[in-house]
Amino acid sequence: MNAIKPGDKRERLVDAARALFHHQGFGETSLADIARESGVPVGNVYYYFKTKEDIAAAVIAEHSAYLGTIARQAEKLPAPRDRILSMIDSLACNCSAIADSGCPMGSLCIEFGKRDTALREDANLLLLKIVNWVERQFTEMGRNDAHELAVQLVSTVQGSSVLSLAMRDPAIMRGELARLKTMVEAL
Repeated sequence: MNAIKPGDKRERLVDAARALFHHQGFGETSLADIARESGVPVGNVYYYFKTKEDIAAAVIAEHSAYLGTIARQAEKLPAPRDRILSMIDSLACNCSAIADSGCPMGSLCIEFGKRDTALREDANLLLLKIVNWVERQFTEMGRNDAHELAVQLVSTVQGSSVLSLAMRDPAIMRGELARLKTMVEAL
């Protein structure tokens, strides 16, 4: 999977868990898998995290921070339309990985959506964060249907990621992202 990164053991554990959850799923990943992938002895894992759910919460927080980074980059652009297009472009570079293992954030939402745990809400906030950000951009464009457009955009991204994974075809997602860009440019 990932090469062992030097540095902070906690960071290595979170990075390993993020990659394993993405490729195998949360349910199929053990603490021993995370320890092995990170190069941290399994006994040391408990120093940083009491449970696998605690590691998952850290992974969700890392995804949230990544979304914040994408938003901050896009917000450097003056026009909301360009910000949305920038966000779509940031997704396009991941199409092959998504066709291989699915959307990392969407997969967490699906997996935790089936569990009665506080992580369900935390994971769902990832997609809600995207919807809210896109909605603000459409609102700035003067769209009265900003919420509906944001839901459509995020639904199309997530749906195309599922189809790309199911059919192992990144072209499906690339095509849908191109159509989304055409739609946004026409608004």
